[in-house]
Amino acid sequence: MELHKSWKRDFDVYDRLKALKIDLGKQEDTIQAPKGRRICSVTFTPSGLVFSSGVGGGTGSLTNDDQDVEVGYQAGREAGIKHVLSLHWALHPFGTLNDVWYCVKCLGMVNSHGGGSFTKSPRVIDGYTKVFHDVFGGPLSQWAENGLDKSLSGWHARSAVAGFDLPGNCRVEPEMILQIDPDLAIQIIRERGPHA
Repeated sequence: MELHKSWKRDFDVYDRLKALKIDLGKQEDTIQAPKGRRICSVTFTPSGLVFSSGVGGGTGSLTNDDQDVEVGYQAGREAGIKHVLSLHWALHPFGTLNDVWYCVKCLGMVNSHGGGSFTKSPRVIDGYTKVFHDVFGGPLSQWAENGLDKSLSGWHARSAVAGFDLPGNCRVEPEMILQIDPDLAIQIIRERGPHA
């Protein structure tokens, strides 16, 4: 399958990670061994769709106060970085982040009081979204000019919903679906299994 040119990248994702000062760390610190874990971090499908489990960012519930919302934005960024690291190590050693074709869908859940009292969940989850735009390319990227980056492969559909009591009292818990080459996904499934 040939991707549209706007989803191709002429940059190395790892150069952007370096510029963003995102350290990949060690695999064992990001994705633990499966023994005793209830859920996996990442699941690969033969179609090439990659599903990440929700990951927490920050601690505590949010209010509509502008400063509070910006704290939530940073929690979203923290969660986005965790997901990029998980994805890197889930692809390793068969592929790299450069093998991500494009981001598909984010579901971002925000820890806030229910009943419609919190209305700024899109701004909070923008912290998460921006990480993917910065790393893979997208309109919110720090490399975008006039709202366009060299690639749109980090651009994704999204829901940003509030009113959750999240595990561990985290501020946000987003999850992401991405697309990689189905042949790479099948290789990973055959050689390691679908879960990381």
